[in-house]
Amino acid sequence: MAKKNAVWGIDLGQCALKALRCTLDSDGETVIADRYDFIEYPKILSQADADPEELIREALKEFLSRNTVLGDSVAISVSGQAGLSRFFKPPPVDAKTLPEIVKYEVKQQIPFPIEDVIWDWQQLGGSIIDGRTVDAEVGLFAMKREAVFRALRPFDDADIDVDFVQLSPLAIFNVVCHDIIEDLPDPDDFDPENPPESMVVMSMGTDTTDLIVSNGIKLWLRNIPIGGNHFTKHLSRELKLTQAKAEHLKRNARQAENPKAVFKAMRPVFNDLVNEVQRSLTFFQSMEKSAEISKLVLLGNAAKLPGLRQYLNKQLEIDIAKISDFKNLTGSDVVGQKSFTDNLLSFAPCYGLCLQGLKRGQVNTNLLPEEIVTERIIRAKKPWVLASVGALMLGCLLGYFFTESAWWNVHDNYEVDGVAWSKAKSRVQSEASQSARFVQQDTDQKEKLDKLTRLAAELTSASEDKSTWIEISSAISQALPRDPKILEASAVEDRKVDPAKYAFKDRKELYIDHVETKFFKDLGEWHAETRPIYETMLNKFVEDLDNKKELEQKVAEKSEEESSLLTGQSGWVIEIDGHHFHNSDAMVRAQNSDRSYLIDSFIRKLIQGKVKFPGEENEVSGGGFYTFPDFGIYSPTITNDYTPSKDTIVFSREKNIAKPSDDSKDGESEATLRFVVDRYDFTIQMAWIPRSPAERFERRMEREKKEAELAAAAEAANEAAEDK
Repeated sequence: MAKKNAVWGIDLGQCALKALRCTLDSDGETVIADRYDFIEYPKILSQADADPEELIREALKEFLSRNTVLGDSVAISVSGQAGLSRFFKPPPVDAKTLPEIVKYEVKQQIPFPIEDVIWDWQQLGGSIIDGRTVDAEVGLFAMKREAVFRALRPFDDADIDVDFVQLSPLAIFNVVCHDIIEDLPDPDDFDPENPPESMVVMSMGTDTTDLIVSNGIKLWLRNIPIGGNHFTKHLSRELKLTQAKAEHLKRNARQAENPKAVFKAMRPVFNDLVNEVQRSLTFFQSMEKSAEISKLVLLGNAAKLPGLRQYLNKQLEIDIAKISDFKNLTGSDVVGQKSFTDNLLSFAPCYGLCLQGLKRGQVNTNLLPEEIVTERIIRAKKPWVLASVGALMLGCLLGYFFTESAWWNVHDNYEVDGVAWSKAKSRVQSEASQSARFVQQDTDQKEKLDKLTRLAAELTSASEDKSTWIEISSAISQALPRDPKILEASAVEDRKVDPAKYAFKDRKELYIDHVETKFFKDLGEWHAETRPIYETMLNKFVEDLDNKKELEQKVAEKSEEESSLLTGQSGWVIEIDGHHFHNSDAMVRAQNSDRSYLIDSFIRKLIQGKVKFPGEENEVSGGGFYTFPDFGIYSPTITNDYTPSKDTIVFSREKNIAKPSDDSKDGESEATLRFVVDRYDFTIQMAWIPRSPAERFERRMEREKKEAELAAAAEAANEAAEDK
C-alpha cells in the first residue's frame, strides 16, 4: 500500500468534534498542522433528550463536507473511562521473552475473557544490560471488543477508514512528552531510586476527567467521574435554571449579576473534584515513594472554568502551568487561527493522535481490531479480483440486456425485413443459452473467488505473528540454483531452451516434485534419527580435502549445536522430493559427485547462504537479508539412497514443450527430439522453527554481533603476531 504522509487526529467529545491534520516537514522532525476543524454539537451527547448517534452523524457529515481524509491516515481517540489500564514491573528477563510474560499478565490482570477484549501493550523505560531488560515497566491497555466496534461505527457509516484507535489519556501523554516536558529523560540514564520530577495533567472533559501522572518515562492513569457538565447541572439545580442558561452562566461567571452566588453554588463540585484529585495523588505517592510532583497542567475546555485554576492552586498547593500554545507544533494556517487558539486545550488528544500516526509519540499502542487490519491488507492486495468480477458481471448484464431487448421487440406474426417470429424465437433461444452460460461461468468464478479469498486469509494470517508458509515457500525457491545460461537464453528468445543447444546434463537446475510437512512437538526426536546421515553427508563431501580432520571436527560441533537447539523445541519437518539431470561434473569428480552437486548447489545455500524478505529492516517488518538458520531452517539432510535412473524426455520445437516420454511416437513430427538422460531423484528433510519478524531480526542481530566480535578477536591476534 502507498505510504501515507499525513495524519488526521479526530476526537468525538461529548460537546464537540475536534479534528487536526498534521504532516512532517522536509527535515522529517518538525510537525506541521495544516488543517483543523471544531464542530460543536447542538446538545451535549449525555443530555437526556439528545440523540448521540444522530448528533455525531451530522457532525461527521459536516466535517467531510469541509475536509477530505482520502489518502491520509486517520486516528481516533476513545474516552479513558471506556478503557482499562494496568501497569506491572517484570523481573529482569531476556528481551525476547518479555512478550510471553506480557501474555501471561494479560490473562491475570484483565478481568474479562481474553476473547472479549482487544488489548495492546507498551514498554515504558528500562534498559538492556547483558541482553536482559531491567528497570522496565509495562503498560497493558484494553477495551471490550463491543466498545471498540461501537466507537468505530460512526466512522464506518461515514466511509472513513480508521487506522489507529487510542485511549484519550495516552494520546495526551504523547503531547506531554513531546511538548510540555522540557527535558525528556533518557531511559538508559533513568534511576528508579532518584527519578526526575513528575507532572500531573488534568484533562477535563464534559463528564469525566483524565488524571495523568508522568515523569516522561513512567506513567500512571486514573479516570475521575467529574467533568464540566457536573458544574452546569449543579448550577441548574441550585439556581433553578435551564440547562442552556446554567451553561452560559458557568462560562461567564465573573460577568454575572451576583458572581459570589454562582461560585457558592458550584463550590460542592469544586470540593468533590479536589478531594478526588488529592485521593488519587496520595495513592500514587504511596506506590511511588520516591516520586516528587512539581507542577500541574490543565487541559480541556472545561479547564477554562472561572476560578478553577486559583482554587486548585490553593487547595493542592501545586504550581499550575498555563498552556497558551503547543511549542513544537508549527503551521500558521492552524496555530494562528482564533477558533483554534480559543479551543487549544481541547485539541490535545487530536495532537497526540497525530504524533502517534507520524511515529513521534512515546506510546504507540493501537486498539484497532486485528480482523479489520487483515481485511484491509487483503483488500489492498487483491484489486484485480474485484476488477475481474466486475468485468464478468458487466458481460452477464450485457448478455441479459440484449436478450431482454430482443424479447420485447417481437410478438406473434410480427415481421421485420421479412424475418418471421419462428426465426426470431430461434435467435432469442440462442441468446438465452449464451446468457445461461455466462451465468454459470459467473457462479463458477464466484466459487473460485471464495476459495481464493479463504486461502488468502489463511496464508496471510499468521498465528502469533509467526513466519508464514508463503515465506517458507519463498525461502526454498531462493535457495534453488538458477542456471544463468538458461535464464539468459529464455529472456532473449522468450522460449524454452532447445536441449540440442544446451543439453540437460549441462543444466545446473533442480526440479521440485513434491513438498510434505509434518509437525513435531520435539524436533530433537527427528534430529536424533537424521543426525548420523547429516554428519556422514557433510563428511563425505570434504573427504578429499587436506584439512579433512579439522572440517570433520567442525561438522561434529555444528551437529551437536543444532541438536542442543532442536531438542525440546516444537516445529515442522519439511520433506522435499525432487530430481535433476546434471551430471557433466560427474565425469571428472569423485564417486557420488551427483550428490556433491546437490550439496554444493542446494544444501550449501541452506547452510551458508542468505534469503531476502520484503519490507523494512526492523523487528516489525522483518525485511532484508537473513541466513536460513536466522529464519529457522536447520540440518538440511539428503535422506534417500540417491540412485540414478534413465529417463527419456521429448522436446517439441513446434510447441516449445519438453516433457517425460510415454514411449509413444504417434503424431511426432521431425521437429520432435528425444533425449535419454540420467535422472537423479533425491529426498531432502530439514527442520523449520517458525519465527516472527521480531524473532528472526533478533537472531540476525545476535549473529552479526558474534561475527563482529570474532573478526575483532582475529584481527587483534594477527596484530599481536605481527608485533612479535
